[in-house]
Amino acid sequence: MTDGERRQLNIYLGAIRDGVPEALDSLYLLVGGRMFALARSIGKNISDAEDIVQDSLVRIALKIKSFSKDTNGYAWVMKITRNVALDFLRKKGVRAEENIDDFFNLACGDYDEDKRDDAILLEQAINRLDSDERKAVYYTYYMDMTVRETAKSMGISKSAAARLIGRAENRLKSFLENGTKERD
Repeated sequence: MTDGERRQLNIYLGAIRDGVPEALDSLYLLVGGRMFALARSIGKNISDAEDIVQDSLVRIALKIKSFSKDTNGYAWVMKITRNVALDFLRKKGVRAEENIDDFFNLACGDYDEDKRDDAILLEQAINRLDSDERKAVYYTYYMDMTVRETAKSMGISKSAAARLIGRAENRLKSFLENGTKERD
Protein backbone atom coordinates (compact mmCIF):
# COMPACT_ATOMS: atom_id res chain seq x y z
CA MET A 1 0.00 0.00 0.00
CA THR A 2 1.43 3.35 -1.01
CA ASP A 3 1.73 6.33 1.30
CA GLY A 4 -0.95 8.08 -0.74
CA GLU A 5 -3.32 5.14 -0.28
CA ARG A 6 -2.59 5.13 3.46
CA ARG A 7 -3.44 8.84 3.66
CA GLN A 8 -6.60 8.29 1.64
CA LEU A 9 -7.62 5.40 3.91
CA ASN A 10 -7.19 7.59 6.99
CA ILE A 11 -9.31 10.29 5.29
CA TYR A 12 -12.06 7.72 4.68
CA LEU A 13 -11.87 6.56 8.28
CA GLY A 14 -12.20 10.17 9.43
CA ALA A 15 -15.20 10.63 7.14
CA ILE A 16 -16.81 7.47 8.53
CA ARG A 17 -16.29 8.91 12.02
CA ASP A 18 -17.96 12.14 10.85
CA GLY A 19 -20.98 10.18 9.61
CA VAL A 20 -20.40 10.35 5.84
CA PRO A 21 -22.11 7.15 4.61
CA GLU A 22 -20.30 6.98 1.25
CA ALA A 23 -16.95 6.84 3.05
CA LEU A 24 -17.48 3.19 3.99
CA ASP A 25 -18.01 2.36 0.30
CA SER A 26 -14.84 4.27 -0.58
CA LEU A 27 -12.91 2.40 2.11
CA TYR A 28 -14.18 -0.88 0.69
CA LEU A 29 -13.12 0.09 -2.84
CA LEU A 30 -9.64 0.94 -1.57
CA VAL A 31 -8.93 -2.07 0.67
CA GLY A 32 -11.79 -4.51 0.14
CA GLY A 33 -9.64 -6.81 -1.97
CA ARG A 34 -7.01 -7.00 0.73
CA MET A 35 -9.67 -7.57 3.38
CA PHE A 36 -11.10 -10.38 1.23
CA ALA A 37 -7.67 -11.99 0.73
CA LEU A 38 -7.09 -11.98 4.48
CA ALA A 39 -10.59 -13.29 5.20
CA ARG A 40 -10.17 -16.05 2.64
CA SER A 41 -6.78 -17.06 4.03
CA ILE A 42 -8.46 -17.61 7.39
CA GLY A 43 -11.98 -18.65 6.37
CA LYS A 44 -10.88 -21.01 3.58
CA ASN A 45 -13.81 -20.38 1.25
CA ILE A 46 -15.23 -17.56 -0.80
CA SER A 47 -18.67 -17.50 0.80
CA ASP A 48 -17.29 -17.23 4.34
CA ALA A 49 -14.75 -14.63 3.22
CA GLU A 50 -17.52 -12.47 1.76
CA ASP A 51 -19.46 -12.71 5.03
CA ILE A 52 -16.34 -11.87 7.01
CA VAL A 53 -15.66 -8.76 4.91
CA GLN A 54 -19.26 -7.58 5.36
CA ASP A 55 -19.10 -8.19 9.12
CA SER A 56 -15.75 -6.39 9.22
CA LEU A 57 -17.22 -3.32 7.54
CA VAL A 58 -20.04 -3.29 10.09
CA ARG A 59 -17.55 -3.61 12.93
CA ILE A 60 -15.42 -0.80 11.46
CA ALA A 61 -18.48 1.44 11.40
CA LEU A 62 -19.39 0.50 14.98
CA LYS A 63 -15.84 0.83 16.34
CA ILE A 64 -14.82 3.96 14.42
CA LYS A 65 -14.81 6.09 17.56
CA SER A 66 -11.92 3.97 18.88
CA PHE A 67 -9.77 4.78 15.84
CA SER A 68 -7.12 7.41 16.51
CA LYS A 69 -6.37 9.65 13.51
CA ASP A 70 -2.62 9.52 14.11
CA THR A 71 -2.42 5.73 13.90
CA ASN A 72 -2.04 3.35 10.99
CA GLY A 73 -5.53 3.00 9.51
CA TYR A 74 -4.60 0.07 7.30
CA ALA A 75 -3.29 -1.96 10.23
CA TRP A 76 -6.43 -1.06 12.20
CA VAL A 77 -8.75 -2.21 9.39
CA MET A 78 -6.80 -5.42 8.79
CA LYS A 79 -6.67 -6.23 12.50
CA ILE A 80 -10.45 -5.86 12.69
CA THR A 81 -10.83 -8.10 9.63
CA ARG A 82 -8.55 -10.71 11.14
CA ASN A 83 -10.39 -10.66 14.47
CA VAL A 84 -13.80 -10.87 12.75
CA ALA A 85 -12.56 -13.85 10.71
CA LEU A 86 -11.30 -15.66 13.79
CA ASP A 87 -14.56 -14.90 15.65
CA PHE A 88 -16.56 -16.08 12.63
CA LEU A 89 -14.81 -19.44 12.64
CA ARG A 90 -15.18 -19.85 16.41
CA LYS A 91 -18.94 -19.27 16.08
CA LYS A 92 -19.09 -21.95 13.38
CA GLY A 93 -17.31 -24.33 15.73
CA VAL A 94 -14.27 -24.51 13.48
CA ARG A 95 -10.83 -24.33 14.99
CA ALA A 96 -9.61 -20.86 14.06
CA GLU A 97 -6.36 -21.24 12.20
CA GLU A 98 -4.61 -18.62 10.16
CA ASN A 99 -2.71 -20.10 7.23
CA ILE A 100 -0.45 -17.32 6.08
CA ASP A 101 0.83 -19.37 3.14
CA ASP A 102 -2.57 -18.94 1.47
CA PHE A 103 -2.06 -15.19 1.65
CA PHE A 104 1.11 -15.30 -0.44
CA ASN A 105 -0.63 -16.38 -3.68
CA LEU A 106 0.65 -13.29 -5.41
CA ALA A 107 0.79 -14.50 -8.99
CA CYS A 108 -2.95 -15.11 -9.29
CA GLY A 109 -3.73 -11.38 -9.38
CA ASP A 110 -4.93 -9.58 -12.49
CA TYR A 111 -1.56 -8.11 -13.50
CA ASP A 112 0.05 -7.17 -16.76
CA GLU A 113 2.82 -9.50 -17.91
CA ASP A 114 5.73 -7.64 -16.26
CA LYS A 115 3.97 -7.32 -12.92
CA ARG A 116 2.88 -10.97 -13.04
CA ASP A 117 6.52 -12.02 -13.57
CA ASP A 118 7.55 -9.87 -10.60
CA ALA A 119 4.72 -11.34 -8.49
CA ILE A 120 5.80 -14.87 -9.40
CA LEU A 121 9.41 -14.08 -8.50
CA LEU A 122 8.36 -12.55 -5.15
CA GLU A 123 6.09 -15.51 -4.40
CA GLN A 124 8.97 -17.90 -5.11
CA ALA A 125 11.28 -15.88 -2.86
CA ILE A 126 8.75 -15.87 -0.02
CA ASN A 127 8.26 -19.62 -0.38
CA ARG A 128 12.00 -20.09 0.14
CA LEU A 129 11.80 -18.47 3.58
CA ASP A 130 11.31 -20.66 6.62
CA SER A 131 7.98 -20.65 8.42
CA ASP A 132 8.92 -18.06 11.06
CA GLU A 133 10.41 -15.74 8.45
CA ARG A 134 7.21 -15.97 6.37
CA LYS A 135 5.15 -15.16 9.48
CA ALA A 136 7.34 -12.16 10.22
CA VAL A 137 6.96 -10.89 6.63
CA TYR A 138 3.21 -11.49 6.77
CA TYR A 139 2.67 -9.63 10.04
CA THR A 140 5.07 -6.81 9.20
CA TYR A 141 4.27 -6.16 5.55
CA TYR A 142 0.83 -7.60 4.89
CA MET A 143 -0.80 -6.85 8.23
CA ASP A 144 1.33 -3.69 8.56
CA MET A 145 2.14 -4.43 12.20
CA THR A 146 4.91 -2.78 14.14
CA VAL A 147 7.85 -4.86 15.35
CA ARG A 148 6.25 -4.90 18.81
CA GLU A 149 2.91 -6.14 17.39
CA THR A 150 4.69 -8.74 15.25
CA ALA A 151 6.58 -9.97 18.31
CA LYS A 152 3.36 -10.24 20.31
CA SER A 153 1.57 -12.12 17.52
CA MET A 154 4.47 -14.55 17.21
CA GLY A 155 4.99 -14.94 20.96
CA ILE A 156 8.62 -13.77 20.86
CA SER A 157 10.55 -10.81 22.23
CA LYS A 158 10.71 -7.52 20.35
CA SER A 159 14.44 -7.93 19.73
CA ALA A 160 13.94 -11.47 18.42
CA ALA A 161 11.22 -10.19 16.09
CA ALA A 162 13.48 -7.41 14.83
CA ARG A 163 16.27 -9.92 14.11
CA LEU A 164 13.81 -12.28 12.39
CA ILE A 165 12.40 -9.51 10.21
CA GLY A 166 15.90 -8.35 9.29
CA ARG A 167 16.97 -11.88 8.40
CA ALA A 168 13.84 -12.39 6.28
CA GLU A 169 14.40 -9.07 4.49
CA ASN A 170 18.02 -9.94 3.76
CA ARG A 171 17.09 -13.40 2.43
CA LEU A 172 14.32 -11.94 0.26
CA LYS A 173 16.68 -9.32 -1.11
CA SER A 174 19.25 -11.99 -1.94
CA PHE A 175 16.65 -14.26 -3.58
CA LEU A 176 15.20 -11.39 -5.60
CA GLU A 177 18.60 -10.11 -6.74
CA ASN A 178 19.65 -13.60 -7.82
CA GLY A 179 16.28 -14.25 -9.49
CA THR A 180 16.45 -10.96 -11.38
CA LYS A 181 19.98 -11.73 -12.59
CA GLU A 182 18.84 -15.16 -13.77
CA ARG A 183 15.92 -13.59 -15.71
CA ASP A 184 18.03 -10.93 -17.48
